[in-house]
Amino acid sequence: MRLALSLLLLSASPALSQATCTEPTGPIETCLVGAWIGDSTIPETLEQAMRSMPDTVRANFNDLGRPVGMVIYDDGFFETFPIGVNGVTATRDDDGNVTTFEMTGQTVTTVGYFSAIGGTLDMCFLPGGAGNLTGQTTVTTSDGTTGTIPLMPAPPGGGFDPVITYTCSGDRMVQTVALPAPLGAITYNLSRVPADMFETVMQWTTEDLPDDCFIDGSCPEE
Repeated sequence: MRLALSLLLLSASPALSQATCTEPTGPIETCLVGAWIGDSTIPETLEQAMRSMPDTVRANFNDLGRPVGMVIYDDGFFETFPIGVNGVTATRDDDGNVTTFEMTGQTVTTVGYFSAIGGTLDMCFLPGGAGNLTGQTTVTTSDGTTGTIPLMPAPPGGGFDPVITYTCSGDRMVQTVALPAPLGAITYNLSRVPADMFETVMQWTTEDLPDDCFIDGSCPEE
């Protein structure tokens, strides 16, 4: 359960409790305008949080939150593109029984408006545009029993409004989202790409994702 909640928080952020809007809400720094592709520290952050739990024996989220893609327009309108929420973790109970959780899914596109000036970024979402999660978790116990649980969508208005800061210079942008402990800050490292090459670069980046193996170097059996 804690794993599902952590994944939910990471995958849905920063779309947790921002307001709904239908038009621009403020100024947008010129540097932010364009098509952006990059990655995030979501895998490392989630793995660190999972390793801090005493019952966790394995965790791998190598391709969770990678690649990140978004387009920002000169009126502040933005759209993000789905990212994978695939990952594997395993826990051991007091009797030595190991349970493995394998998640497969993705986020849903978000659309809305940014207001960004002076290093602080605010956002709001078009009605129905706050995105969410789709997919499932497959649970396998030590005796080989398996079952699936759908990834639960984020509840509307989660009551948490993350602080988002950014730096932007030339063709590089960094966004930092502050999340509660034990997660901490997540960083998005983005590079500007030509708008007409956006889909091609996104496809190439997705195909280049690492294999889904554990942090100890072992991989799930096929």
